[in-house]
Amino acid sequence: MGGDGVRPGPAEAILRQWSLRHAAALTLALPALATAAPVTYRFDPVHSQVWFRTDHQGFSHPLGRVRIKDGWFQFDEQDWSASRVDVEIDLSSVDMGDAKWNEMIQSGQLLDTARWPTARYTSRGVEKIDAKRGVIHGDLTLHGTTRPVDVAFTLNLIAPDPYAFKRKAGFSASATLPRSAFGIKRYADVIGENIQVLLEIEGLRDGSAAPKEP
Repeated sequence: MGGDGVRPGPAEAILRQWSLRHAAALTLALPALATAAPVTYRFDPVHSQVWFRTDHQGFSHPLGRVRIKDGWFQFDEQDWSASRVDVEIDLSSVDMGDAKWNEMIQSGQLLDTARWPTARYTSRGVEKIDAKRGVIHGDLTLHGTTRPVDVAFTLNLIAPDPYAFKRKAGFSASATLPRSAFGIKRYADVIGENIQVLLEIEGLRDGSAAPKEP
């Protein structure tokens, strides 16, 4: 009975039941929306590039390139701290634009790719600086040695790619590696100590790219 003693009609009763059901459904859905998982992306091997440069006897800072072998990242636009990355770099793909230089860098005197053909970077946490910039705190395994490395990045764009028919995320990033910390110490009078790494990254949305959690 209503407060005025009038019983609700059939239409009013149906409307009230509909409202209660949808209110309950919305209440159940809100926690799920608030705890939505980060979106998983796989690296686009065509548009993702990894460049490096260092001092050459004070004359110049020549550029070289290595390629991404495999990997994935997760990015949460609402909570950057929930983001993660795991990427493997093919060191045998190193290209300085000259065959002899490539052989020297891959040799046991420097990268020793016969023993350590890849490098791997995994994140420990992601820190948001402002609306577009952040820092990845992670560990790099290179030349048989693992050291902490911070990667500063800028979020460029997250949007559908009409040519790939998938949603994409794009970033620009950079890091500095002291090569002696990874046991690469030869030719200190020729090759600079600090290696600057420059990355242009595009990821294709792919929910199966990351390994399943145990």
